[in-house]
Amino acid sequence: MPKAPKLPSTVSRIEVQKKSSVRYSIFSETEFIVGVSDATLVRLDLRKGTVIDEVLYQRIENEEERWKVREYLIGLLSRRDHASFELKQKGLKKDYSAQILDELIYELEQKGYINNHSFAVKYVHDKYEFNKWGPTKIRIELQKKKLSANIIEQALDEVFSEVDQIETIHALILKKKPALLRTEAFKRKKKIFDFLVRKGFSPNTILKQMDYLLELIEK
Repeated sequence: MPKAPKLPSTVSRIEVQKKSSVRYSIFSETEFIVGVSDATLVRLDLRKGTVIDEVLYQRIENEEERWKVREYLIGLLSRRDHASFELKQKGLKKDYSAQILDELIYELEQKGYINNHSFAVKYVHDKYEFNKWGPTKIRIELQKKKLSANIIEQALDEVFSEVDQIETIHALILKKKPALLRTEAFKRKKKIFDFLVRKGFSPNTILKQMDYLLELIEK
């Protein structure tokens, strides 16, 4: 833990830190007072001659906490899209303040850094394209991320069509054909049904295709 500065203390000089050009070290005539981001420096108008008392020091610490959380959230978003809820959960695991997380996530939503609809569309596309998940399974996973029902359904509608689902079901069963051929004929229907339900396709869609799927296996 860094040693707490003696307060009140008058700022004598401000220096850019060697390891980061966006962070500054603030000194009095006799000691280091505090390190701050450029955002905190500007927001609180810290300059030579500023008197830092207990109240201002607490404001500096609060601003630095917000800066740290903001940098963490933006870092996550720079690597991939995230839904608001999962960003907050990750922040809470880092022991960041729930209130600060809520405020900053709202700010990032307003500025367009977080777009839950775009996240949902990409999630649906990726899980369908690469994992061959059906809409039911994808819907459940998006619900766990606390996305609104409206956003989830819009995303599913944008990505899925009935033709796409049917083509995917056919492809999945053809890929599984060797294993299904080793299954006794009277058990195949249940095996196909259970497999496709686990993949996230609706029972109604599966049953409509069942006769054709059985034919695919036996060809």
